[in-house]
Amino acid sequence: MPIRCKYILSLFILLGLPCNLQAQFKKKYTLLVFMAADNNLARYALYNLEQMLTVGSNQNVNVLVQINTPGKEKKTERYFIEKGKKTLITARNQAPVEKLNSGSPQTLIDAADWAMKNYPAENLILNLWSHGSGIHDPSRYCSEFNLEVIDEFEQRGICFDDTFKSYMTNKDLTFALQEIHQKVLRGKKIAVLWLEACLMSMVEVASSLKNHIDYLVSSQNVEYAPGSSYQLVLHKFHQEKVPLPQEIACHIIESFTKIYGPTKLNYTQSAINLTKINAIEININSVALELLTAIELQNKKSVTTLLKKCKTAPLCTCFHEPSFIDLQNFYSNLQANINQINLKNKIKENSIKSNLRNFTRQGLQLINNAVIANTAGNNAHQAKGLSIHFPDHGALPSYLSCDFNQSNNWGKMLMQYAIASKA
Repeated sequence: MPIRCKYILSLFILLGLPCNLQAQFKKKYTLLVFMAADNNLARYALYNLEQMLTVGSNQNVNVLVQINTPGKEKKTERYFIEKGKKTLITARNQAPVEKLNSGSPQTLIDAADWAMKNYPAENLILNLWSHGSGIHDPSRYCSEFNLEVIDEFEQRGICFDDTFKSYMTNKDLTFALQEIHQKVLRGKKIAVLWLEACLMSMVEVASSLKNHIDYLVSSQNVEYAPGSSYQLVLHKFHQEKVPLPQEIACHIIESFTKIYGPTKLNYTQSAINLTKINAIEININSVALELLTAIELQNKKSVTTLLKKCKTAPLCTCFHEPSFIDLQNFYSNLQANINQINLKNKIKENSIKSNLRNFTRQGLQLINNAVIANTAGNNAHQAKGLSIHFPDHGALPSYLSCDFNQSNNWGKMLMQYAIASKA
């Protein structure tokens, strides 16, 4: 760690006094990479660490890592990353003395607290590096993973920990981020939440995070095990002009495209302005209310047939979990096929068609405003940055308790759609 005077530092050590001179210098950013790699991802964590070492920290950014790797006796480690050097944190009250549970929200809160107290900055960028499952909270633990893709849908959680057989649920994650926002950052939002995990770019996930995060970087589909290029991302902090948080979020997407663009993989990655999510939720609620009435008054299953068509491949982009669909695709399809709605009450039919045309047009614009950067490849090339849950046979169990479902009629529409489809 660079210091101004090695003799003063030595004196501090001899006297047993705090010697973290880094805390005297408040930088623009602290980037904390929370590596929950106590699973099959461990070798890729080391690969990404090596990428960070090619660039490291500078006068604009502190690059920090907290990492869990396999082995019951392998304690959690914290590092300060410089170019060509990773400094293991060993100072009293700063370094973990045992293995921590990376599936515990408190472990994440404590890591952020350590980072901002000892490496203060105006803004926190938090990278959660691990497995992800979107709005789905698995009901069971399983340690088997696919090595080429970060995770398989029935076998993962958020920040999966093999030693403790645990993970963070969506509510756990929201709680941790709320605590970091309110207590660690004293009311200042996390500038960028960078989710290096699968399937997290969902309206439902964004809804639960919107009060604590400014910008979300995440994927609609699976992420491949090597993940992002940390070398390319960190170069942004070394430019003469210090980037704004939204520029960093967009740059992560640009860097991802440089790595995966030449491939034929079904990658996705998007940057979302979470201040725009509330308007999208209101719009989705309006669409859901119109569809609820339409389903109730439909002739010959015209509405349920239309919805199935609009939400299903090949017309709509679906992901590794087929019930996670691209919201923009769905709106576009609904708008284009709205005349297929046939209701018993023709006056109501005309009103619903008109309202749905207006709401979907507004919704498409709102999505475009919220998604400030987006990239997708191969068969996912129509993915526009935000997914939503739309299953055939009822919502996932964890969906019923998510924040989005508690305040939106979309879940009621899903239930009525499932019932009407079976009738």
